[in-house]
Amino acid sequence: MTESQKPRLYHNPASYYSMIARLALAESGLVYERVFVDIHLRASQQRPDYVRLNPNMTVPSPTLPGRILDQSRNIAEYALGVADGALDAETKFWVDLHYDYPIEELTFGGFLSRNPMARIMIPRMLAAAHRRLLARVAAYPDLAGVYKARAAVFAERVRVFDPDKAVHLSQTRRAEAIGFMDQIESHLADGRGTLVPPTYGLADVVWTVFLARMEFSGLGAEIDRRPALARYWRTMQARPSFTAADIWTRLHVLRLIGGILGIGRQ
Repeated sequence: MTESQKPRLYHNPASYYSMIARLALAESGLVYERVFVDIHLRASQQRPDYVRLNPNMTVPSPTLPGRILDQSRNIAEYALGVADGALDAETKFWVDLHYDYPIEELTFGGFLSRNPMARIMIPRMLAAAHRRLLARVAAYPDLAGVYKARAAVFAERVRVFDPDKAVHLSQTRRAEAIGFMDQIESHLADGRGTLVPPTYGLADVVWTVFLARMEFSGLGAEIDRRPALARYWRTMQARPSFTAADIWTRLHVLRLIGGILGIGRQ
């Protein structure tokens, strides 16, 4: 396979859902090229060329022959060779539980509740993104529908991430996240090595990234307090795919700056 024939994964290294895609792809052994998408400073995912690739304006997004996958769940299923309709009941339970949880409300809510500057800047940034999307409705008539739909998403984010509600939102999502850790602890108490034995699978992919985000969000001590969960987390981190997928447990500011500038590892 030549470089030009490799599938590409448009992603952002710090993006939660990009990490899910990368971990599943690492487990599959599929050879692909990573393409950095600046989802913050330049909002490259909202540019017309990217919107034509992924109308949801999200990362990750791979280029595959004859198809577009714009959700991390679909990408992970593709990489692991499973189909949603064919998942066993236990795997489906764990994967559905994961995707029903709004992880960004934990991270953004916590940031807003702790950082006074964020309480000023984030609402302004969300409102600016909403205005920018509405402006592109007129500028790109062929994409007007998708820009309108995405603008509605940002209008909802402005409402959800109201600084006056941030503390309550953060506390609610934090309690739910700890509840999930309790649930996994109980599930793993019989000594099983994966969430759905006998082998590592889709449920392990998504919950490994969830646990990484718990570390990222300052909840790593909650993992350590649960012996079965801590054992599982150590095992997941020891898999070669964890390193290959570049799973973040903390913020790497210089890496993000390097990506924006087009230098360094992407």
